[in-house]
Amino acid sequence: MSAVVATKKRRRRLRHDWAWMAAFVVPAALLVVAVQFYPLLFSAYLSTQDWTLTSSQSSEGFVGLQNFAKVLRNDVFQRAVRNSALITGTAVVLEMILGTALAYLAVGSSRIIRAVRTLLILPLVIAPVAAGTLWRMMLNSQMGLTNYLLSFLGIQGPDWLGNADWALVSVIIVDVWMTTPFVLLVVLAGLSSIPDELHESAALDGASRWKSFIYIDVPLMAPLLLLTFLFRMLESLLSLDSIYTLTLGGPGYATFTMTYYIYTLGLRSFNLGMAAAASWLFMSFATLALLVVFWLQRRWQTAQ
Repeated sequence: MSAVVATKKRRRRLRHDWAWMAAFVVPAALLVVAVQFYPLLFSAYLSTQDWTLTSSQSSEGFVGLQNFAKVLRNDVFQRAVRNSALITGTAVVLEMILGTALAYLAVGSSRIIRAVRTLLILPLVIAPVAAGTLWRMMLNSQMGLTNYLLSFLGIQGPDWLGNADWALVSVIIVDVWMTTPFVLLVVLAGLSSIPDELHESAALDGASRWKSFIYIDVPLMAPLLLLTFLFRMLESLLSLDSIYTLTLGGPGYATFTMTYYIYTLGLRSFNLGMAAAASWLFMSFATLALLVVFWLQRRWQTAQ
């Protein structure tokens, strides 16, 4: 009998609390919908409109999927897709390798190790705009510090920002320099969570440091490394400020990325319809890349 009474009281309390919970949750949910979904819906609407602000202050009519077709056939967009894939793929892989290697070298608690860790993390706290401006001056082919230092080694430095191929290399170098410290910090945190007893047991069994890394560290840190890889991949794809300050997409269209292409369409040419269509295509490509990474993760886990 007492259980029945307790159940009724609990239900009554839940009905009483439900109104208060709804009062707190519903406004927050509406705010999320307004902030997140309204811009997406408006962007979807813009992608179907013929609207260029330089010619009209309002939409000039519905064009269906023509904006998507124009963007997909555009040579600059196709080059931007290739550049985004190349920059992101190369930079993120290098960051994961260098960040992991530096994390192992920076393990320790001595003063020198702590000082080295501090110096390695410094690029992470520099604003991308400032970093791009700094590297633009350093990579100047005539007066830059990079070619000046190379001349001491008897090497004639290339035209870093004036040559199409070297400009892409420069963008990758700056990306790696800025965000490798992020991978370093994450891997250091992951290493600190691995019990020392595991490595000690492996050493007693005759396992080398490399085998301990492959069979102990990598499996235990795999979820963390995958999450770091995803974060870096998305951040690299979305990068705009470093391209803007370093190369302005040049020379020509050599370093155009998808985000910079969208920026030029929307905020330079003011073609809102095509910019919105390019944004949706970019989101589709980014989603596809994430799905591929998750598929590879599932296959790796199955193989294990």
